[in-house]
Amino acid sequence: MNDARLNELSIIIVTWKGDDLLRDCLDSLARATGTAPEIVVVDNAAEDSTRRLVAAYPNAEYVASPGNPGFAGGNNIGLAKTTREYVLLLNNDTVIHADSFSPLIEFLDAHPKVGIVQGTMNVPGFGLDDCGIEMTPFGIQRHLHRGEPAETAALAPRKVFAAKGAMLMFRRGVLRDTGFLFYDHFKSYYEETDFCHRARNAGWETWFVPTPPIDHLGGRTSARFSVDDIWAQYVRNIFYSFWKNFGFFGRFFTLPCFACAVLLRSPRTFFRALALLTAK
Repeated sequence: MNDARLNELSIIIVTWKGDDLLRDCLDSLARATGTAPEIVVVDNAAEDSTRRLVAAYPNAEYVASPGNPGFAGGNNIGLAKTTREYVLLLNNDTVIHADSFSPLIEFLDAHPKVGIVQGTMNVPGFGLDDCGIEMTPFGIQRHLHRGEPAETAALAPRKVFAAKGAMLMFRRGVLRDTGFLFYDHFKSYYEETDFCHRARNAGWETWFVPTPPIDHLGGRTSARFSVDDIWAQYVRNIFYSFWKNFGFFGRFFTLPCFACAVLLRSPRTFFRALALLTAK
C-alpha cells in the first residue's frame, strides 16, 4: 500500500438502492487502501440504510442527492465535496483486490500532458472490461481488449480516445480547462467519453494504464431500468456530444454516419433519441 500517493486521492462512488454492492466495494477499498483516500459516496436514492452503511467507514463521507440525477449528476455532486488533487470515479459494483490506484497517480505525475487515466478491470465470467476506447471516423466506438482473458491479454500503456467511467481518474487541472465534469442532463451513459473528448479538445491526453485488475460486475444498476430508455438516452447523449465537440468534419461526416447507422439498426431508438434531444 502506497499511503503517500493515496493521500492525494479522492474517490467518488455513486449508488442507487445498492447497499449490498456498495458494502462489498467499500470493504474491498478498506482492505486494499486503508483509510488513506478520501471517499465521497453519493446516494441517488437518499436512503437511511445507505447513510448508516457509509458511516461505518472513517474516511468516507455520505452525500444524499436531490432526486436521482443519474451517474453524471451524482458525480457532479460528489466532485464538489472532494479536496484532493487526483479524483477517481469508481462504480459501486466494483471489488478491489490490491492498490490499483497508486500506479495511475504515478503515471499522471510522470506525464504532465496526460489528464485522464483508466486502469484494468475484469468482468468475472466474461474477461476484461474495456481497456480504453477508440473512436472511428464513422463515430463507432472500439472497446479495446473487451472480453479477452485477463491472464493472457497483452496489455501495455497506450493513449486512447476515452476512458471508461467505472474506473476513471483525472487530475484536477483538467477541470480548469473543461469547465465542468459532466453535463447534468446526460444523467447516465456516454458522459465519460464526452468528458474525455472535451479534455482532448483542451489539449489533454487520455491513457489506459495496466494496473492490478479490479473486478467490475457490470450493469447491476442499469439492469433495473428499461433497455429502450437506456439506448435512447445513450444515443441522445452521443448526438449532443458529437455536435458540441467535433469540428467541421465530425459534425458533417462522423455525426451523420453514426446517425444513419443508428437509424438503420433501430429506427425506434433513433426517433426516441431525437425526441429527447429536442426536449433538452
